[in-house]
Amino acid sequence: MQLRLKEHWKLVALGLALLVAIAFIVVSVISDSSDAAWPKQKTGGPIVEQGVVDVDLSDPPQQAWELDVRALTDNPGHVLLSMPSTLDSYYGYGNTYQVGDVLVAATAYPLPKTDESSSSQGVGAVTLVGVNPDDGSPLWKTRIGGVIGQCSQQNESTIIACWGDRRMIFVDTATGTLMSDLGTDFDLNGATIAGDTVYTSGERMDGTVRTRILASGTTTNLTANFVRTFEPSEKFGAVYTVPHTDTVIAMEQGDGGDPQYRYRIYDLQSGAERFRFEGDSLVPTGNGLFLTSVGGRSGYAGTQNLLASDGSTIRAIPIPSYSSSSYPSKPSTAVPMFLGDGAYDPESGDELWRSSQIVNTATAGTGSAIAAVVGKTILVTSPETRTISGLDVESGRQLWQTPWQDAYWVRSGATDGDHFVFSDYTGMHSIRARDGKMMWSVPLPPEVDPRGVVVSNAGKNVSFSWQNHFTVWR
Repeated sequence: MQLRLKEHWKLVALGLALLVAIAFIVVSVISDSSDAAWPKQKTGGPIVEQGVVDVDLSDPPQQAWELDVRALTDNPGHVLLSMPSTLDSYYGYGNTYQVGDVLVAATAYPLPKTDESSSSQGVGAVTLVGVNPDDGSPLWKTRIGGVIGQCSQQNESTIIACWGDRRMIFVDTATGTLMSDLGTDFDLNGATIAGDTVYTSGERMDGTVRTRILASGTTTNLTANFVRTFEPSEKFGAVYTVPHTDTVIAMEQGDGGDPQYRYRIYDLQSGAERFRFEGDSLVPTGNGLFLTSVGGRSGYAGTQNLLASDGSTIRAIPIPSYSSSSYPSKPSTAVPMFLGDGAYDPESGDELWRSSQIVNTATAGTGSAIAAVVGKTILVTSPETRTISGLDVESGRQLWQTPWQDAYWVRSGATDGDHFVFSDYTGMHSIRARDGKMMWSVPLPPEVDPRGVVVSNAGKNVSFSWQNHFTVWR
């Protein structure tokens, strides 16, 4: 029996995890324009901001409002879904995500469970809601109906793409305008908007044979520029684009052993093949470079190499590690790319410095210890020493170290450019980046499971959320 498309993606989750890793390694974030996201620097990487708030975090902010799903919908019984993914299911909790200056939410009516053992239930017609980050009031409501599974996660303008099966819609989140509602002749699994161009990817099934497809077009005609097909295969796989480096990556599963995945790298504009790679993962990094992993298994990242744009090897990464998906960032200088325990020039791949403090080995596998980049300071955590330390971004030299009992659970957060605010097992806390001084703490409510707490930014304010509670502070 053939699996539904979304089950296909569960089976290739490891390979597609590289899409999340792009947010860390390439340091791409939601931005108002592509030029702002990729300014050229003389040394180091682009100065990119993420998780930045316009709140003075030297003093504890006050709660301004709490999101109430009843204020977002006229339909009693509607629930808040988890944006920007799993819009076809309800798991008992929901959240918003930020696009430009608007928080975007999704609501729907939960349907009765068809399987009591399932952790989710289906939903009815979905409505997108634009939420004012200053007071939580709805700015607009746009009904998009069903057969929509997710929306684009990283957006360089106010326009988002949402898709499911063979349906693609585009919504301008500044106004809530449904710009277009389009059908395709292949199953969709991704979309990227770069300027006025929309890249969509998916596959067409013929029995057990899959033909992966990449199309380039506009918000009104998905195939206006070109449609490319890739070599048919019975293996699960994916195609996606990295427009700012003119790159297409096509991947598929291996034969069940080594290699786990097979990759082909192409030029986006010409379609010419650049090189092939077989291994555990291949991730875009720096300015047109790639990080590859081979031999990785449970708790071990394997062997990692840094490749040039043509696939030639630049260098091995001495301490392979898993990378953090993202972290708050407001640097005052160009930032290198962080791979394993080293900092590297994103243009050439040259090693700039190394420090064992930017990796954690206390938990399963070696992973990134970086919690934030604020000013010229990298904030790193150590579960072993139970400390938060500040490192100089240009040399890796330790500037200060602050004892912190819950350093193993420092997660998510936001920054005002001088401080880093984060959550742990006890509450929400602020630390000053230049000297490591703890500024204040707000304890968690007694009934809150700390594993579900997320501190982030909502517009230019601080968000403090858990399960179905989404609060905004300033």
